[in-house]
Amino acid sequence: MGGSSLMKFADFHEDAQITGSSRQMKFFDFHLQAGDHDSSLRLLAEASRLGYHGAVLVFPDETYSRIQPEIEVLRDDPEIMGLEVASGVMIEASNPRDMRRKVNRFRRKVDLVYVSGGNLKVNRAACENPRVDVLSAPYSSRRDAGMNHVLAREAARNRVAVELVTTDIMGSWLKVRARVLEYFRDILKLHRKFDFPLLLSSRASSIYDLRTPRDLMNLAGCFGMSTREAGRALSSTPSSIIEYSRKRPFMIADGVMLVDDEEQD
Repeated sequence: MGGSSLMKFADFHEDAQITGSSRQMKFFDFHLQAGDHDSSLRLLAEASRLGYHGAVLVFPDETYSRIQPEIEVLRDDPEIMGLEVASGVMIEASNPRDMRRKVNRFRRKVDLVYVSGGNLKVNRAACENPRVDVLSAPYSSRRDAGMNHVLAREAARNRVAVELVTTDIMGSWLKVRARVLEYFRDILKLHRKFDFPLLLSSRASSIYDLRTPRDLMNLAGCFGMSTREAGRALSSTPSSIIEYSRKRPFMIADGVMLVDDEEQD
C-alpha cells in the first residue's frame, strides 16, 4: 500500500451506550443458517422485515466452497436491499488440531469464522485463537456452560465472541430449557467479570425461528440480561466484530495493522 506506515491497533472494544429509542439502533442477527438460494433469501428478507440492519449467513464448513458464491448473488437481490449481509463459516472440529487447521483454511475466504462449541478442549482452543471470531454455543451437549474463568479471560484477550443461541431456549422444554437458561446465566456472569464479546443470535434455519430484536431483548431478561446488555449483544458488539473483520487483511502482526498515511490526513 503506497505511502504506508505502522500503527498499533487499539484494543477492540466498544462501550455501548443505549440512549433514546431502540429504533435508532442497528440490530444484527449474527447467525442465520445458510441453505439453498431460496431458503437463504427467505431468511434474509424476513430478518430485514423484522427490523434487522444486518445478518450473517453461516455456511457449514464441509459445503462452504460449493455454496459460498451464492452470497454475492444474495447481496444483490432487490428483496433485501439495505440489509448488510456478511458470510460466515461454521467449523465443526473433533479436537483442537482439527479446529486450527480449518481456521487457517477458511480465515481469508470468509468474513467471519465460527467454531461450534461443546467439546471443552475445542472451546478452549477457540478462545485462545485470535483468528476465530465466534465461539458458538459452548454449552452444547454439555452438563455445564462450557466456559470457565480461564476460557473467559482468553476470549476477552483474543476478542473471541461467545454466542448465545436463542432458539436453544425457544426450541426446548422443561428441564432442558431450565438448564440452558442456567448456562446462559453462568456465561453472563463471566461476561460481566471479564468483558469478552457476547452475542445473541437466532441460528435460524426457518423464518419461524426468527424474532424481532425487541422480542430477543425481552427474552434475554429471562436469564438476567439488562436492556443495555441485550442491546449491546444485538447491536454494537456485532457491528464491532464486522468492522474488525474488515481490518484483518491489513493486520501484519498481532495488534499491528498497515494504514495509509493519506487516510490519516
